[in-house]
Amino acid sequence: MDDYLARGLAGQEGLALLGRLRVEVPGPYLLAFSRWMCVRARFTEDIVEQAAASGVGQYVILGAGLDSFAYRRGDLLGRLRVFEVDHPATQSWKRRRLAGLGVELPARLVFAPVDFERQTLREGLELAGFDAGQLAVFSWVGVTMYLTLDAIHATLATMARCRPGSRVVLTYNQPPAVLTGSTAQIAAAFAGLAAEMGEPFISRFLPGEIARLLHGHGFAQITDFGQDEARAAYFRGQADVEIAGAQRLVAATLAPASPSSGHSTGQLA
Repeated sequence: MDDYLARGLAGQEGLALLGRLRVEVPGPYLLAFSRWMCVRARFTEDIVEQAAASGVGQYVILGAGLDSFAYRRGDLLGRLRVFEVDHPATQSWKRRRLAGLGVELPARLVFAPVDFERQTLREGLELAGFDAGQLAVFSWVGVTMYLTLDAIHATLATMARCRPGSRVVLTYNQPPAVLTGSTAQIAAAFAGLAAEMGEPFISRFLPGEIARLLHGHGFAQITDFGQDEARAAYFRGQADVEIAGAQRLVAATLAPASPSSGHSTGQLA
């Protein structure tokens, strides 16, 4: 995973935060956290690459922030239309950063500005030209811990109205009570920093709870992926490598609706 645009996109603010992390977070913890950041990006992009190879033509990045997929993966942009969903102010800031770096906006990239205080995700996607009747992959990484349960349900309900076979990759954070050792210490350090910055963690789940939540919205074929799975997939022969484990990834596929399920398909309305 080589996100060569990350530092430039983050700008001076990013460098300042990195300096603070290096001072306040022990080196081994920061390295373990950084490994997980790389794992979750690689895992998501692997799924998107597989989907594009099978004919999926839409990729929606929810809470896109400074995600750089659309500017690094020109090999996939010929097959994918990428929708970056985020707050209008965040997107404006990002576009200024891209311009400052001399990064051109790909023709198949669509910014979908959504102010959730004024409109729904459904409305934002429709205005951006997203086609719910076509297969899509949704990336929802590094977001759910900041949202209420109601907001999580609402987002999954919007995804569930897409064409069956569409996929979602999301992250969830586990409750502190189930964490031990260095995983607990790393989680506490970063949760504290997030709260200081005005972004406290609100929602946490156990693996079984997130699976039930997804099943309830019509998703199946659920894969739960954490530090042990990451070692096996990406760090072969390094069974003792330290990877932050408080957060986990889930990949799931939208199942066809049954007559009694109440899930509509291919319609965001």
